[in-house]
Amino acid sequence: MTYYVDFGSFRIHTKLSIDLGGGDCEWTEGLALPLDSDPYGTLLASYPAAGMRDLWKQIEGITGIKVGDAYQFGGERVGIIKTQYPHYEGIWSYGATLDQVILLVRNPRWNLPGFHDYLHEVDYGQTFEEVSEHIYDIFTERSPLENWIKWRDLNFESELDLWGYQIDFYMEGGPQHWRELDFNRVGHKPLYFRNESDRPWPIDPRCTDCMDCVPALVVTHEKLKNPTTGPDELTKIADVLRGKKGMTVISEEAIPCVWNEVWAHNTAPSIDERAGLDKGDYGFTNAQLGEILIKLEEMKHKYNSGVWVNVSVAVDLVTAFDLYTSEVTEELDYQTNVNPAPTPPTDPSYYQSLVDWYEGVGRGNRYSADIARTYAGFWEQVKHLYGDLQYLGPLPAPAPVEQLGAQVSELASFQVIDLESKSGRPDIFTRKCKSSDTI
Repeated sequence: MTYYVDFGSFRIHTKLSIDLGGGDCEWTEGLALPLDSDPYGTLLASYPAAGMRDLWKQIEGITGIKVGDAYQFGGERVGIIKTQYPHYEGIWSYGATLDQVILLVRNPRWNLPGFHDYLHEVDYGQTFEEVSEHIYDIFTERSPLENWIKWRDLNFESELDLWGYQIDFYMEGGPQHWRELDFNRVGHKPLYFRNESDRPWPIDPRCTDCMDCVPALVVTHEKLKNPTTGPDELTKIADVLRGKKGMTVISEEAIPCVWNEVWAHNTAPSIDERAGLDKGDYGFTNAQLGEILIKLEEMKHKYNSGVWVNVSVAVDLVTAFDLYTSEVTEELDYQTNVNPAPTPPTDPSYYQSLVDWYEGVGRGNRYSADIARTYAGFWEQVKHLYGDLQYLGPLPAPAPVEQLGAQVSELASFQVIDLESKSGRPDIFTRKCKSSDTI
């Protein structure tokens, strides 16, 4: 599991805007809130590479409050924190220190390639140490096209599902698509993700004991970036922050100025600023584009019916899905009738070659028998899922901490591990939701 950390000197250039009146603004440097301020807390949640950096830059511009990162949470109420939880790249480290959610969404047609670019930039690292070695490579270059195709063809279905699960998790108040013993939340064999026949899925206790996970606002990345709609989208964000304890929000008339100044002067790199091929070169097969359209239609139907009719956050989602459907339909039509995409390989060995490649870059099955057997208590609970492999010889030595991943709360009862000394973060095993606890 990847550790997202702050980006050092990139962050010190972030500035907040000062309202000069008459719709004008001026930038100064943004600051973290005092540790004793006890502010109202807002969680910024998204699928990885959904444009979170653009969102927090704008929020810091209108509030002057430095946005925290779930991987750097130190136990204090910092006001605003970003995460990719429950995606396997994210963690819930902030206990019950937050009070509302802003959910960020992006077209999966662009979101999935953007996520893979990130994985490429950190050399597919999964531990804190591995990612830290490449921290200044993030947002610098797109992956080789051949690696995108391999990753896409191996992971497309699961990641498209996770894109949808990320939205459902917050909109529906925390349904767990992962099984209890899947402490990495990756859905790897034999701990596959839950399916429709398993519903109703259990609710993540973090969304009952820590905070209400249903978002107060849905933000569309494409709208936030668009000069025509961006200031209005930022105004919506300001409205859910304004008046909350400890939140300073610039006046509404100055928001268009802030929106423009953020793009003009903020030096932190962004998802669309990578070197290499054009992002449009990282495409999908016709069948995959068709699957994206099916997913969008399913999501649109869900949030345009039943209890979601006329609910503002659902209306915003449906509007986004309509936009995404139009874009993907246009691309599929072009790819079908004007510039046909290459026919994907039909060689039966192709899939295994993708598996071998992904294992070779360190992203193989997190629950292979060789790994699972290193956790004695864990193995006892899952070995019946491994067929004849459960009868292998004596258990090997315990696995090193680096193999555990970042979210191992379910593993706590199996093996005591001091993550504090290994990762520099507070213990993440407890499920309690006191303000001083992390999960």
